[in-house]
Amino acid sequence: MINTITLNPAIDHIIYLNRFERDITNRIRATRITMGGKGTHVSLNLKLMGSPSRAFGFGFGATGKKIIDMLREGGVEPYFVYDENGESRTNYLLVEEETKHATLISDKGPLPTDVQVEDFCRMMSETVQPDDYLVFSGDTSNFPDPGIYNKLIDLLSDRKLRVFLDASGKTFESTIARSPFLIKPNTDELSTLLGRKLVSDAEVIGAINELDRYHIEIIAVSLGGDGSIVRAGDALYRVHPPKVNVYNTVGCGDCYLGGLLHGFECGMSIEDTLRYATAVSAATAESALSVFFDVPRSEELMNAVKIKRL
Repeated sequence: MINTITLNPAIDHIIYLNRFERDITNRIRATRITMGGKGTHVSLNLKLMGSPSRAFGFGFGATGKKIIDMLREGGVEPYFVYDENGESRTNYLLVEEETKHATLISDKGPLPTDVQVEDFCRMMSETVQPDDYLVFSGDTSNFPDPGIYNKLIDLLSDRKLRVFLDASGKTFESTIARSPFLIKPNTDELSTLLGRKLVSDAEVIGAINELDRYHIEIIAVSLGGDGSIVRAGDALYRVHPPKVNVYNTVGCGDCYLGGLLHGFECGMSIEDTLRYATAVSAATAESALSVFFDVPRSEELMNAVKIKRL
């Protein structure tokens, strides 16, 4: 079973504009409300792919209850520590339809108490099973215990879990030291880790090789619209995505991670897994939402994904 963790889930309030301009009145063309938060995005997309998952997180107030309800409506069972006090965060996503720019304005969100964190750890310990997948999504810098990911890895160390990490900054740096099964940094996150800017494919490949000391089975470096470079064991792949009509890039990385998880869960080959994950991510870029994608469209795009073994 796949277990996703979203410590600070949100509701995404998407605002569609023709074009955003500063210091004037901007007229809204339309708005949508959808799920926010990286791990919850992964879980909802996994359900669409046909892979069940458990979604762990915290919920506060009416917004937290709405998040829990939206997960259930999407076919995902939430395992949340809930408190009616406080209010889970709402993010605002500005989508400019003329320029194709998407800007996320993210709220900080409430901080769980020490007791709530302990309740969360207890719930995970009682629920997660041996050989499960454990997915850490998002930064923990504003969490009461910024080392919570490592605490959970230690807590569940006897379960022989496959750990998937999609994080940034100090969270990324500290958690890769526990040798997760897979990491999914983008070039900015990898550049920050190594202290230098990575631009070319050769520089990214060199950076991947520098991570040998962490003993990570799969390193998937996202290059945004240029695809990815992935090392799986001793094999290295350059993945080129299909050309699509980009509408909104927010959520593409979460869908890509979901595609990787689905591929491993279904026993796909590594190349088929990369092809699938890239296609669903590309289909997400064509969507007006920050979660979900057009399944038939993703199937069409799979044949247009180009993979070269380096």
